[in-house]
Amino acid sequence: MLRKIRKSLVWYAFVAPALILFGIFILYPTLETFHLSFYREVVTKQEFVGALHYLRLLTDQVFVAAILNTAVLGVAFLILVIPLSLILASLINQLRVWPDLFKLIFFLPQVTSAVAIALIFRYVFEPNSGLVNGTLRLLQVSPLPLWLSDPRPGLTGSRAAVTLLAVWAALGYYMLIFLAGLQAIPVELYDAAIVDGASPLQAWWYVTIPSLRPTTVFLILTGTIDAMSRFSDLWTLGGPGGSPGRSIQTVVMYIYQVGFGSSDFNLASAAAVVFFCIVLLLTLINFRTFLQREFSGQ
Repeated sequence: MLRKIRKSLVWYAFVAPALILFGIFILYPTLETFHLSFYREVVTKQEFVGALHYLRLLTDQVFVAAILNTAVLGVAFLILVIPLSLILASLINQLRVWPDLFKLIFFLPQVTSAVAIALIFRYVFEPNSGLVNGTLRLLQVSPLPLWLSDPRPGLTGSRAAVTLLAVWAALGYYMLIFLAGLQAIPVELYDAAIVDGASPLQAWWYVTIPSLRPTTVFLILTGTIDAMSRFSDLWTLGGPGGSPGRSIQTVVMYIYQVGFGSSDFNLASAAAVVFFCIVLLLTLINFRTFLQREFSGQ
């Protein structure tokens, strides 16, 4: 009996450091955030106010706009990065000359600081001498006078620019994940498709894409969470207020501005709780829509 207990303690000893760090840096801050969201600072003590901060958020147009911005930027990012990375991975997977070089080139932005990428893109989208407008002029297309200074609603101006930034930065990572999925597809499936008279494009459509469903589901799930939590690059380009006109302010930036800019940590905690609930809801929806079928084996 003692020997069995001693053997179990060895495994708990290995896990203990991770559990301690988890409790200190994740569990305790999370519980404290929930606690602060129901209180407000009165002189030197905390006073219970119930759902007051949550009611304030419901009537805060800045917070509502931040949620809409986060949704628009997230959906646009996923719609672009998933198909582009799949097509790119399929092309590189067919290369016989220097495929690793192309993988390295496309993956480099993933290991580059988000702040550095944002600073580079500030010059790329510069109206007069930027690379984007310069390319449009060479193609004899009217350049856009404003990119990062255009606060119009919808996916235009500043929102379009930061979406292209995110897609460019993440494309290499998504491409490598798809490449791993492509290399796991049995060659026999393609041989059977060729025997049945399928063209290369038909084989890609009817064999490759269905076989990559688990990989696509994984990228949609993780990409949704990543898109919802964007901060560093957007803060570098537009500050905590998401300039111009709060057009690129996300929920995370709103939490940062309210908490560290206005020192209203109670309201910021309430916003963080709402954001947590939104991410949890999206995760559950993704599970019901995509993952449940994978786990059930259907």
